[in-house]
Amino acid sequence: MDWLMERTVHAGMIGTTIGKKKESFTDLDFADDVVLLAEMLSVLVLALEVMDRETHPLGLTINWAKTKIQDLGDQDGANQLQHTTVGGNQVEVVESFTYLGSLIHVSGSSEPEIKRQINIFHETMFTLDKNIWRSSITLETKLRLYNTCILPIFLYGAETWSVTVMLSKKIDALDNWCLRRILNVHWSEFVTNDEIRSRTGQPLLSNTVRSRRLSFFGHLHRTDPSQDHYRGLQACILGPRDDWRRRIGRPRISWLRTVEADLRPMNLGLATSKRRAQDRSALRKLVKTATSMTSSSRRRGLCSLQEED
Repeated sequence: MDWLMERTVHAGMIGTTIGKKKESFTDLDFADDVVLLAEMLSVLVLALEVMDRETHPLGLTINWAKTKIQDLGDQDGANQLQHTTVGGNQVEVVESFTYLGSLIHVSGSSEPEIKRQINIFHETMFTLDKNIWRSSITLETKLRLYNTCILPIFLYGAETWSVTVMLSKKIDALDNWCLRRILNVHWSEFVTNDEIRSRTGQPLLSNTVRSRRLSFFGHLHRTDPSQDHYRGLQACILGPRDDWRRRIGRPRISWLRTVEADLRPMNLGLATSKRRAQDRSALRKLVKTATSMTSSSRRRGLCSLQEED
């Protein structure tokens, strides 16, 4: 696979650059799932043709039905191109697709993925409603099942989410709904969310997401500087390329801006947190402090991330 990708990258002349240092990235690989990066459609088509040609001597074939093209520069959906032809095969141009279990949307927003996870989460809770949540099992056992078997379904990939105030409220509302079903508390009983938290001892789900995001942020800083994810993170922290021009209007929510909002109530910036991330114990204290913040301080930290309607 490494030989195949090397041939494809060099023959296809693919790649894109980010940041002031213009860090170059050509592809993302995981097992037999491959993402090719290019700044022009014609270059991408050429790279796919090269890959198709190089796979035949190895006895491999590309599944064109599963191959998708996504134009990340077309965030408003103005491009009406629905498919393109690669070596006589039609390849669909999509607005979103699922890669490694996560939904990737052309806008770069995490909202479509979070809504998708919420729907899956609801279905899972309803499936276990009669046999588990409304059974005579003790509350302690129900909560243990909820934390070990149900929450991981929703939290898959949560480390990479860019979350706004609105999305944080939706995440906590989902968790409150689940806990009420576990406690068999009907809305007509007028039991407050604080009382629900007191009975179950569960932290806010948005705090759990924030904790994972900050832990992942620290992990990225401790990796080998030659790794792609480290280079990508540093390129984004340093800022955009000199020849890059931001689109008119309010900037979209990015993952780093969400991390900055997590750190702001503690008077920390990305540079300071980078130094702390080198010490695991210091990072654990940082994450614990961030997740124990009151909702009011969190709201002040995220107010600048509220997207326009």
